[in-house]
Amino acid sequence: MKSLNHFFLGLSIFAVTIGIVTGFWLLGSPQLQRSLKADQRRVENLHEIAEFIYQETTNSKNNSDIPQSLPNRDYTSDPITKQSYEYNIINETEYELCANFETDSQNNRKKDDFYRRVNPFWYHPQGRHCYRLNAKESPPELYDYGRY
Repeated sequence: MKSLNHFFLGLSIFAVTIGIVTGFWLLGSPQLQRSLKADQRRVENLHEIAEFIYQETTNSKNNSDIPQSLPNRDYTSDPITKQSYEYNIINETEYELCANFETDSQNNRKKDDFYRRVNPFWYHPQGRHCYRLNAKESPPELYDYGRY
């Protein structure tokens, strides 16, 4: 009876260990999950900034004034570093928004539901990445509903 109890105890420990290892393999470490959530917030922020610029440009009096700077709002700065996102005006209608990402979104699609749903326009590599946008056109939707 005692050896049977030891067998089931060992089997239970083995099953729990396999479950934990499988969880880390599928979802990644807690640090990776924090990085994924930070990058998700960055993408959402950049989309919100692009929406703001589009609204400001299309609602201006002469329908052509691209904002010269970003407003001082929560979504205009990185959620971790608190530094403002990079905003570069290219010409009278085009601009780019840049951020530093902790992960590569192509790899994230396997580990995070957000990146399985997000519009491919908003994919990004690890490190600094810039999105080039037109202030006169509505920015690409954040989610790609056509893929479902």
